[in-house]
Order: sequence, then structure tokens, then C-alpha cells
Amino acid sequence: MTSSEFLAMRERVVAAIMSNPVAGPESQAMLDRINDPGQDCTFEELGFDSLARMEFCIFLETEFGIAVTSGDVEAAAAINAMAVRLVETGRGR
Repeated sequence: MTSSEFLAMRERVVAAIMSNPVAGPESQAMLDRINDPGQDCTFEELGFDSLARMEFCIFLETEFGIAVTSGDVEAAAAINAMAVRLVETGRGR
């Protein structure tokens, strides 16, 4: 996996987080962490429950054609891990 692949996928993950009507960043500090690839933020910190995970998955599928399950979100647990998981499994190409 290249750095550019990771960054491109991370941008998609962040877009899905930011469009989520159910959960998301609650402070400027959290927003800064989300937007900085050198930092990370867990989905739990973002308040993701089962509905928020579903909204996240739907956004990635409809906007980018990336099939993600709620189980994928739980297994990845954080933004950077999700981006790595999606690149390594070849989703979103």
C-alpha cells in the first residue's frame, strides 16, 4: 500500500464521517484530529452506534462504490485502520 492510496482512501472515510447525520465530531479538536492523517480518531469517540455505522456504510457504497459492513467498522475501530483495511482488501478501486 502506498501513502497516496492510504491518503485517498482516508479522505473517503472522512467524507463518510462528515456526512453522517447521526454521529460525528463534537469539537474543533476532534475535527482537527479527523482531518490530520498523522492523528487518528476512533468511531467510538465519534459516537458511532449501530445506526451511525449503517449510515457510514451506505455513504461509502452510494458515493464511492465501496462495500463496507457494520462489522468492518467495528473491526477497524478507527479512521486510519479503516482506510488501511479498505486499501488492503482492494475495495474502492
